Amino acid sequence: MLFPISDTLLHKILATALSSGGSYSDIYFEHSRVGSLVMQNENVNRAVLNEDYGAGIRVVDGDRTGYAYSEVLSPEQLLRAARTAAAICASGSPSPVAAVGSSGASVPFGLYGARQSWLEVDPSVSVIPWMQSLREKTLTLEPRISTLQISVSWRTQRIALVNSLGDFMEEERPMAAISVNAVIREGTRTEMAVTSRSLRQGLEILSDSLQEELSSRLIDKLRFALTAIQPHGGEMPVVMAAGASGILLHEAIGHAFEADFNRRGESVFSDRLGQIVCDPDISVVDDGTVPSARGSVHWDDEGVPSQKTFIVRQGCLESFLHDRISAAHYGVEPTGNGRRESFRTLPLPRMRNTYMEAGSATESDLIASVPQGIYVKDFSNGQVQIGAGDFTFFVKSGYLIENGRLTQPVKDINIIGNGPQALADIHGVADNLVIDHGTWICGKAGQSVPVTCGMPSVLVSRLNVGGI
Repeated sequence: MLFPISDTLLHKILATALSSGGSYSDIYFEHSRVGSLVMQNENVNRAVLNEDYGAGIRVVDGDRTGYAYSEVLSPEQLLRAARTAAAICASGSPSPVAAVGSSGASVPFGLYGARQSWLEVDPSVSVIPWMQSLREKTLTLEPRISTLQISVSWRTQRIALVNSLGDFMEEERPMAAISVNAVIREGTRTEMAVTSRSLRQGLEILSDSLQEELSSRLIDKLRFALTAIQPHGGEMPVVMAAGASGILLHEAIGHAFEADFNRRGESVFSDRLGQIVCDPDISVVDDGTVPSARGSVHWDDEGVPSQKTFIVRQGCLESFLHDRISAAHYGVEPTGNGRRESFRTLPLPRMRNTYMEAGSATESDLIASVPQGIYVKDFSNGQVQIGAGDFTFFVKSGYLIENGRLTQPVKDINIIGNGPQALADIHGVADNLVIDHGTWICGKAGQSVPVTCGMPSVLVSRLNVGGI
């Protein structure tokens, strides 16, 4: 076991947690090591290494939850946390606990594919030379860059979970994230761009091919920004490019499918399960089994095995995203979407890797069908009202569509609309699904978790487009 806790003590902690009632209890152990390096121009000017260690103990009784955590894994502190969780959720007489066994529960790196653990890495030998090489390669290709910042961060989570059902599992979860920011100057004009890559991988992510990809993508964005203009606004058709456009699907639509919002009646989809909500060519999935993706896990933070969940299948709303509590409320099986930021926080229904499946059209067909509109390529930050789904998203780059052709590059525009309505207004789905492996982070209830998003190109018949 990754954590030196005996089966006898584990059983005692769970029995203590359920000593005042409740239908379920679990213990979530976590040991995380996080490191990062930031290179500003030619110097590494920031380095961080942080370790975190502890366990959270939860008691569930219907919709009620008691939770406590300890940063010390002594028997006394763990039992104290169990008593606290029990007192918060007290409901009657003690509940039974299944036998606990901690043997044979390790999960291999089959899904993550990490060949060299970050715990074995010496950054001065392996990471810094790679950053220096990326910097030199980028500045050689584009000498007009005046400022270049490269950041590399990594995380290793050692996690174990045991519950009152008798389940025990443990694994080591890797994560790597690389981000490159640059400023380019031409005459009096100054533009900025950023590109990133993040995967559940070890040191092997820092390859020569990744250097070439990040460098070329960054330079393309910078050069694009020097030629782009702000378009006139108004309501018009919008073609969303494959890949990063998936962030709009995640934020403006995906949250409305999380079961806790629907259970409380806060989502516009609360009463639409089993109904047609969009074009039959549209299928939306949340998939925790995409190899090496940020949101992928072998099992969620409640011990439920990961899976591919169809939220919308051929236009019909088929499933919400469930943790154990919402699944019990709806009388269905959990979907593996119970996720938490750390041992200090409760699991909630959260997305993992959310994307729309490919359709049958081509992107060129979608563009050709638009007499006057916008093609949006690179989304940035936005604001979403999760209940109603109203959103505003910032678009860094795209093109005007004029007479069915891409013409003038455009930038710095807002896309304004309503998520469920935008989903209903999609009238064309291309065959070019792209999963975007950027450094996407999802925030909810004060917690942040890593996610991945993706899309094929789609045609939304009408959205409001506005300048900044």
